[in-house]
Amino acid sequence: MRSKKMLSITIAAVLSLSMLVSGCGGNGNNNTGANTPNNGEGKGQSNSADSPKETVELKAYFPGDKPSGFEDVLKAVNEKLKADNVGASLNINFLPWSDYGNSVSVKMSAGEEFDMYLDAPWLSMSQMIASGSIIPLDDMVASRKELKESIPDQMWDANKFGGKIMGIPLGTVQGTLYGFVIRKDLREKYGMPELKTVADVEKFLYTVKEKETTIKPFVIDGRKADKLPVLFNDTLNTGKVSYIETLVPMFYYSLENKKVVGAWDAKTLDQSFERATKYYEDGILSKNIAQEQNAQTLFNQGKYAATYYAADGVEGLKYLDALKIDGAELEVVVPHDETSKPYSNYQQWNFLTIPKASKHAELVMDVANWLSVKENHDLLEYGVEGKDWESVGDSSYKQLSAYVFPGFVLTWRPTLERTPDNMLAGDKEWVEKAGAADFFNISPITGFSFDAEQVKTEYAKTTPFFDSVFLPLSQGVLPADKGKEMLKDKILGVGGQKVMDEIQKQIDAVVAK
Repeated sequence: MRSKKMLSITIAAVLSLSMLVSGCGGNGNNNTGANTPNNGEGKGQSNSADSPKETVELKAYFPGDKPSGFEDVLKAVNEKLKADNVGASLNINFLPWSDYGNSVSVKMSAGEEFDMYLDAPWLSMSQMIASGSIIPLDDMVASRKELKESIPDQMWDANKFGGKIMGIPLGTVQGTLYGFVIRKDLREKYGMPELKTVADVEKFLYTVKEKETTIKPFVIDGRKADKLPVLFNDTLNTGKVSYIETLVPMFYYSLENKKVVGAWDAKTLDQSFERATKYYEDGILSKNIAQEQNAQTLFNQGKYAATYYAADGVEGLKYLDALKIDGAELEVVVPHDETSKPYSNYQQWNFLTIPKASKHAELVMDVANWLSVKENHDLLEYGVEGKDWESVGDSSYKQLSAYVFPGFVLTWRPTLERTPDNMLAGDKEWVEKAGAADFFNISPITGFSFDAEQVKTEYAKTTPFFDSVFLPLSQGVLPADKGKEMLKDKILGVGGQKVMDEIQKQIDAVVAK
């Protein structure tokens, strides 16, 4: 999916690669007729008392390449849709990522009739909503039990647009938890107990630097270095923060005085910037950190003792090749104070949307509801059981083929996802925690999504300083005091205060509701 430049002091979001509502049975609204979903007692099974429905083909557009073996899986999905008497079959078309957003927009403008597609705030969702090109789903969601229950209420509530459900939120986690993947064998080699805090990790890194000659302490992709102020902070994965990230890079919201400030005034970050300066000077962070783009490979080759981790179901799997090194063992370290829940805004970045031109909206929602039953969800997301995958308990699976469906376009449901059986134990533990809505406290600015229209000129002028000043400050390349002052001068010098005032205005409107 996409790479989003953002620093989160409280949650993380992916993503991350990084998300669906209510089900069957009752006709809670007036959407009755041929497209009404059958209940199947919540099992996704056909009701033998129903007359066979005419099958309507639903056309979908999604980004990316067609998965290996997709035709066989889609055939099995359509056969089960027919057996369950849903009244629909799927015609799924994949478009190249490079032109996906434009292609869908052109199809809509040309009046092509299709029934569902992936949209997102980072694609064209705002424009599609403003133009009335996609339809609200509230009533249809409310009458579909399986769909509604497969997505936590917090996730539904936090992913509305103008107070309405404009797309089914697709995601697997409810907030991002950050941490480290470390070489457990090295920790044990030097007699260190299990690492539980950021200070423990720091001690481990300095021990490696002092005693190892061929293994360096810590590596991170320079493009992810905006995460360093999150990682090396004692408030990591807790609600014990004074300032929370607004999802507008470099700007934060103070919980103490309810004011928006720049990163230079976000006191929670002072510790992180100072640590980054020290780590860079001491060689804990590479002198080449700004250009580093091979962190995953370098860690897997055994050249580093620790790297960055996010509990998103993806990041931890990147480092399993390190286990091929003779004697190497890995463990996940996620510093977390169990007495303090971390904040989350439950925001997701991908949505299944229905074009206004579709004549089959109810049936699309019937299929979304059908896909919210575990056996149906598993069929499309993991493939044909016994051929493409096999179950490992209720929550894991072993992959048997090359079939990999991009769940973020259609099937992701927080309550239904399985984890690969080769996952590190700690990775699985933290991904499951990140997927539980109740693990988090709701952020006080949940629902805020910045609309820069009123300050688009000033905002555009501030954004280059993310790469040129904020990243070097986060990496330790720019010393803390000098970097903060430079960031302040640069941003305020191009109208940044006007941007902060507009963010403040919009957050105040959300908080007042």
